[in-house]
Formats: sequence, structure tokens, C-alpha cells
Amino acid sequence: MFKVSTLASIPLLIVAPTLMAEPFSHNNAQISYRAEHWALNVERAVTEDFYITGFYHQTGDIAQSSNVKAKAKILGAGLMTSTNIGHMTEFYAGANLTQNTVKSWENGISRPEESDFYPSVIAGVKISSSPEFEADFNVNHGFSNSKYTYGYLDSTSFTVGGKYFIDQAMALGLSYVWIKDQDKAMSRDNISLSFSLYFE
Repeated sequence: MFKVSTLASIPLLIVAPTLMAEPFSHNNAQISYRAEHWALNVERAVTEDFYITGFYHQTGDIAQSSNVKAKAKILGAGLMTSTNIGHMTEFYAGANLTQNTVKSWENGISRPEESDFYPSVIAGVKISSSPEFEADFNVNHGFSNSKYTYGYLDSTSFTVGGKYFIDQAMALGLSYVWIKDQDKAMSRDNISLSFSLYFE
């Protein structure tokens, strides 16, 4: 069973009612999609240098073997820190506590459902030379203790992307997510589209 009562309440505490954006704002909610992978991510600033995050991901097939199929639901929360260098560059890093539930099938036969808590870490840099655009480069790694190996949960991933701000409250994003252990370095399945709302 997917036991998420504690973590599930965190996104509700993060989102505030008034819309407003600032350079490298950490008060936002974002929904994104790539190749049957849906994600909801929220951020809420707690001080000038720290912010908390919450996220929920629902994946398509993440198995690395042709005779295995697997899907996961992932819920997590974390603490991040950031440092601005001038008005154009922000470095950020943090750690998350993540819970996943994985359903898998081998040769069409269902395997026991897995549920696992594990930490993950992320570090990156954001660059913006105008109010309309923001670029983001980051690396993420999860330390899953799953009985089986799944690329989406166990690998290091690298993201290169950017956002276009429609106005102060909304942004559209496009990014490329490369998972270290995947078979192909280039794939349309790695392209992610996102929509963000910014809050006070």
C-alpha cells in the first residue's frame, strides 16, 4: 500500500494563494510531462537562502529489461539552499526524502509490489539574462534500495532546460532529461514539457 500520509500534506503547505514572480523565484508549482512520466513539483521559500520542495511523480515503464514491465508512484519532500552570483546566476543544491511504490511484471506475471523510502540529492545552476527567459542545468541522483534495478529510480540523471515567462505568474518550460544508464543517449522520450505558476 502507498503510505504517504505525512509527505502528502507537504505540497498543500507550500503553495500560497497570491500570484507573483521574482528572479529565480522559489515560490511556485510546476506540472510536467515526458514519455508517460507525469510530475508535479512545488517550491516554497522559507528564508532568503533556503526553500522546501515537494513532488509527486507517476511513471510509465521504467524497467531496464525487455521481459520486465514496471511502473512507479513517487512522493517526496526536501530542503534546498541557493546562492546568487549577481543578478544572472543562481547555484542550488539540496537533499530529498523520497518514497516510491513500484508495480512490476516479469514475462506477464505480476511480481510483489515494492515500497521503499530513500534519499536523493540534486545540484544545479540557473542562468537568466532577461525577465522572459531562465535556463537550468542540474544533476540528480537517487539512492533507492529496491530489490530490482530501475533506471528512473537508481540512476544519475542530467537535465538541461529553460523556461519562457508568459508573464510574472506563468511560464512554459522545455527540457531534456538524460538518464545515465539508458540505452540511447538521444531520444524523443527524454524531452519534457512543463507549465509553471508562480506565487508570492
